[in-house]
Amino acid sequence: MNYLPNEIVLSVKTTHKFSYIKQKVGITPNIMARIAILKALELDLKPSNLETPESLNQKIPRDIAFGDYSDIFNFGIKEYIDNHSYTGDITELITNLIETGSYKIGNFKKYQDLETSL
Repeated sequence: MNYLPNEIVLSVKTTHKFSYIKQKVGITPNIMARIAILKALELDLKPSNLETPESLNQKIPRDIAFGDYSDIFNFGIKEYIDNHSYTGDITELITNLIETGSYKIGNFKKYQDLETSL
């Protein structure tokens, strides 16, 4: 079963943060969203403890958001859903994972900052 939605949605705050990082480091928002999801999955918080966005802004299509790694992200999301018995909206879950993970990314100023965070 495919757990990835047709598009992911970033909050206004996350969009601004990712735009800032893109200016400083050159990494696009879709790559930053992938990193944020991985950081949030690494935390393994209950769905109710994930950050929720105040307002939504940027939409990224699934093929751009996950690229060649869609199988890996599909597996990670499936495991998270199974481990936490999540029954809610998957698009909302992924948005919340990105929102939570974006706090763990910090404000990168150079590429080496990104390397050390991973």
